[in-house]
Amino acid sequence: MGDVEEVEEVKEEGPPVLEEESLLEVESKPRRIALFVEPSPFAYVSGYKNRFQNFIKYLREMGDEVIVVTTHEGVPQEFYGAKLIGSWSFPCPWYQKVPLSLALSPRIISEVAKFKPDIIHASSPGVMVFGALVIAKLLCVPLVMSYHTHVPIYIPRYTFSWLVKPMWLIIKFLHRAADLTLVPSAAIAKDLQGARVTAAHKIRLWNKGVDSESFHPRYRNEEMRIQLTKGEPEKPLIIHVGRLGVEKSLDFLKSLMDRLPEARIAFVGDGPYR
Repeated sequence: MGDVEEVEEVKEEGPPVLEEESLLEVESKPRRIALFVEPSPFAYVSGYKNRFQNFIKYLREMGDEVIVVTTHEGVPQEFYGAKLIGSWSFPCPWYQKVPLSLALSPRIISEVAKFKPDIIHASSPGVMVFGALVIAKLLCVPLVMSYHTHVPIYIPRYTFSWLVKPMWLIIKFLHRAADLTLVPSAAIAKDLQGARVTAAHKIRLWNKGVDSESFHPRYRNEEMRIQLTKGEPEKPLIIHVGRLGVEKSLDFLKSLMDRLPEARIAFVGDGPYR
């Protein structure tokens, strides 16, 4: 999230960029941020697990105070000095490994109110985002939602197609109530704008990045390359790293590999589509 004013605009006609002096003033002021993240970035392996763990780490390094409300499984007491609050959760009906939680118990409302956040940031869509919305309205605190899972695309592949339209209505209800929506790609921003989920100027791009320390050529390992290429390290190697789900369109890679007979492919990850 950083300062929401910093995030790259999706459309040129969005709000004006802050003047440098004003931006520095905003950057220098520590904030109190309540994060609502579902499922837990400390238990469930997913793309946003690293994103939210790094997010918490960088917020703390900038001097911001942070509390994290998430599903209860595997939650430590604190992370980089941020207090973690586990909320009772239940398994998702269509994907049992994903725990969901409303996070609206008196205990959680009391903890967040006592923290006195300057802003609430909730991952969306999900069940917990409803709890974050209610608490933000109760406390009169600005609400940022970051949209991570394009559920309308997932639905036809996991359940009934007729659920797509109601899901769009739920997404519109949530994000029209938010002060700002952050999206991980320009393509998703375009989809949300096309569906009129919320006003275009309230959608901003939250760019992804690569950890150049973790992903560095010094970690090159010939033994691992031999393993990933099944004993043919001289051949071109394509690697897919991620959760193996039907929505990832991994079947497309089969047609690609048919056109690259000399190449080898390795899948690093697990999931229901294994």
